[in-house]
Amino acid sequence: MSSRQKKARTEKKLESAPVPKGEPERPAGKAPEAMVTSRHGTGVVRRLGRGFSMGELAGAGLSPRLASDWGVSLDLRRRSVLENNVSSLKHWGGHPSAARRIESKAKEVEEEIEKAGREVKKEAVRVEKKAEKVEREVKKEAVKAEKAVRRKAKPKKKAES
Repeated sequence: MSSRQKKARTEKKLESAPVPKGEPERPAGKAPEAMVTSRHGTGVVRRLGRGFSMGELAGAGLSPRLASDWGVSLDLRRRSVLENNVSSLKHWGGHPSAARRIESKAKEVEEEIEKAGREVKKEAVRVEKKAEKVEREVKKEAVKAEKAVRRKAKPKKKAES
């Protein structure tokens, strides 16, 4: 099978593949090509690479499984992380970038923190009310005890005989 036939077959599979629940849809357009740098003589040359490194996928916020499902080429031997590759993955086909997904996740976390804060405030108010109630009861008991002490401390009048 020629490489052209392979390419056509994989493109057809990607187009007809159903999107699993909970996973974002495949971005429109062709997957970006990974660029690598290599030294030749005294200069540095940029050329097409075999695929993206794991660090570049992580920088773009893509899981390796999702990237391979979307047809992004992976090169597991590469270790370098080039910023151009990360940005091309983030902005691929107008797909919501990892930054947007991270922002939405951050928003969810902020909402959870705010909710927890409200609950803590409610609990603090409950504790304050309970403390006030206990304080009132302690004052009442102190007043009763003081009255009892005064009654016992009063000298009894001796009956004159």
